[in-house]
Amino acid sequence: MNRFALFVALCLLPALAGAQAVRCKDPASGRILYTDQPCPGGELVVPRRSEAELAQDAASAAQAREAAERREALTVQREQLRLEGARQAEAARVPPSPAESDGCRAARAEASFRAASRTASEEEIRTARANAALACGQPAPAEIVVVPPPPAPHWRPPPRPRREPWEPPRPPPSPRYAPGTEPLPMR
Repeated sequence: MNRFALFVALCLLPALAGAQAVRCKDPASGRILYTDQPCPGGELVVPRRSEAELAQDAASAAQAREAAERREALTVQREQLRLEGARQAEAARVPPSPAESDGCRAARAEASFRAASRTASEEEIRTARANAALACGQPAPAEIVVVPPPPAPHWRPPPRPRREPWEPPRPPPSPRYAPGTEPLPMR
């Protein structure tokens, strides 16, 4: 657009210079002055241009403007074609897989380092593995929560029936055996 404005300004420059110039002598100082206004005793330095010359200049300026507009339109059209081709090339390009990215490689290396470290806690290892999965475009691994079973109650024998102090002591209960497992009587 700047080229077009410069071109138009250059085309209009001859129209400004087409004014007539009159040479006059200043009566007070005696110096010679050049002006575009007629003065008493002044002589015409640049002759007035004819109507045919003015029309020819206007026609050449119009042709130059049209040529500049055509060049500008052609430049814009070429730029649009170039941008459209770039858009199509970008759309046709297959995006790289996240698993092949540098971020994925770095996250996997970090997870491997944490897993091999003796000082890393389980939480750090789990976090590093989750970060690696997310960086590689995979879902984060499911949280594995290990819930320990409730502790087994400590076994206690059933309480003995309470004996009142005035009662005689009870004999110990006889052992009960499953049928067919009774000990043989000794003779």
